[in-house]
Amino acid sequence: MTQLNNLSDFVTQVRRDILRMVHKVNSGHPGGSLGCAEFFVALYSTILNRKKGFDMNGNREDIFFLSNGHISPVFYSVLARVGYFKIEELSTFRLLDSRLQGHPTTHEGLPGVRIASGSLGQGLSVAIGACEAKKLNGDPNLIYSLHGDGELQEGQNWEAIMY
Repeated sequence: MTQLNNLSDFVTQVRRDILRMVHKVNSGHPGGSLGCAEFFVALYSTILNRKKGFDMNGNREDIFFLSNGHISPVFYSVLARVGYFKIEELSTFRLLDSRLQGHPTTHEGLPGVRIASGSLGQGLSVAIGACEAKKLNGDPNLIYSLHGDGELQEGQNWEAIMY
């Protein structure tokens, strides 16, 4: 029961982070972020087999791809709270020269971010490609990805689903 209480407290803190980030800049997508808080907390706290440091290649560890990048506040909050970067950096969300922009990008050098996710419908194809790479390399670890409902309108997504 203690672990469940800790996860519940973690979710509450993540939701506070989301509201603070979005309110400060009066910009962002709080609804989707708030709705995915439990998913991200469970994934990063109990499910993902991940290394202590961040390796962009993801060799011998599970990998997560965020396809619907507009829910970046929840992603950033959880990444910070599990140790990928300092929690204080959350206060720079969507500010000029911040690594925490509205959609996560790899060129910002933010640990935990493996793909740029501004264009909806591409995440599943990336995730399937990563699965194939792990299979070819004999890496038994898993790939996880999250997608938004709007992505189902994208033809590329359906091609990936039918793969």
